[in-house]
Amino acid sequence: MAEPVNKQHIECVLNGLSELAANVALRAAVNLMDLHVHSENFYAELLKIVYGWNLRNANTEKQNAEGIDLVDDDSKIVVQVTGTCSKSKIDHSLSELKENYAGYRFVFLPIVNSAKAQRKYSYTTQHGVFFDPQQDILDIVSIIKELSKPSSTEKAAAAAEFIKKNLITVVSESHQLASGLEHIILQLSKEDSEDITFDIEDFKIDAKIAFNNLEYGKDVIRDCAGQYRRVQSIYDEYDGQGQNKSKSVLHKLHSIYLTEKQHYQGDVLFKRIEKAIVESVNIASLPAGFTREELEMCADLLMVHAFMECKIFEKPI
Repeated sequence: MAEPVNKQHIECVLNGLSELAANVALRAAVNLMDLHVHSENFYAELLKIVYGWNLRNANTEKQNAEGIDLVDDDSKIVVQVTGTCSKSKIDHSLSELKENYAGYRFVFLPIVNSAKAQRKYSYTTQHGVFFDPQQDILDIVSIIKELSKPSSTEKAAAAAEFIKKNLITVVSESHQLASGLEHIILQLSKEDSEDITFDIEDFKIDAKIAFNNLEYGKDVIRDCAGQYRRVQSIYDEYDGQGQNKSKSVLHKLHSIYLTEKQHYQGDVLFKRIEKAIVESVNIASLPAGFTREELEMCADLLMVHAFMECKIFEKPI
């Protein structure tokens, strides 16, 4: 007979997911989407524990991937993680799925609201995508029900442990990093930037990584690429106020790259740019308690954003 599920484990998961949902909803109300970006990576790991899916963040390969956020190619599953729970949102996501996801199962996961009402509707799929509203619309309640099954004792324990180790970081560090990023962007943008033209032609992230012989850099890029929208949202906020911080910061990083690439290449060049960004920031002026490790993390986020915008490192020929 299976061991009964520990109620404390279930309460831990429920409280953690509810706290995350409340924070996402609150920050979305004031147009701050940074915590939603964290949620994609968080749920990728949680769904692996609960359902065994080996999900990767599709936004690390293409910003704002159409209709999806997470992909498991082995199990042929695509997942939309969203703070919006409505039939129109599901319809829109299904309509954006491309032909290369033929035969995949689409899973819709609103992280804020209960999705019970959306399961009663009928939906139209295309390109051979499978979608059963009763089974494939998840929410906090359905995840808790799955973990409460007698056969899910080990899963519930693992999920609770994951929540304890990661959710506090996801919620609290999001605020800290967002504040730190803003301060760093303001510092890096102090210098006037001359007009400069950047190459804006499309490219594939993995091809660019390989072309520039990045191994250490590859891991940093894949870890941070999901945070692209976090950085872009800060730039957008300032740019919308007529303060063109994105241009100034990207010009600064581009200039650092041009200087360092005269002497270095590959991972050494990548690390030299990281170091130069960190040394350009006065850590004493950052929010109270902001550590050097957090400064280095913010430097990586800015670097990877610049990499994906093709302001540093060369595109494949």
